[in-house]
Amino acid sequence: MGVDAENIINWKLRGRQPHIAFYPKIIEFLGYNPVPVDTRTIGGRIKLFRIEHGLSQKAFAELSGLDESSICLWEKNEKYPLPSKRKILEDILNQKELS
Repeated sequence: MGVDAENIINWKLRGRQPHIAFYPKIIEFLGYNPVPVDTRTIGGRIKLFRIEHGLSQKAFAELSGLDESSICLWEKNEKYPLPSKRKILEDILNQKELS
């Protein structure tokens, strides 16, 4: 998976979360996504996309051209994107692979 034993120990024994960049390999290794995400909301779909592609909120914001703080609020379902922003999000979320 591209990690050393110390990372595994931190995750397993010390209860630390893996860095987001490791999640695609973790999902591939396990054969499933170990992070529960409610994909019925746009925020959940954003979070799932980020996890599956190993993107931080900042990296997703850069990819989408949207504001990082907005991404955070949408993921928490505290705010909802305007239709113009939602269109941008839908275009990204419907991609299977990043170019």
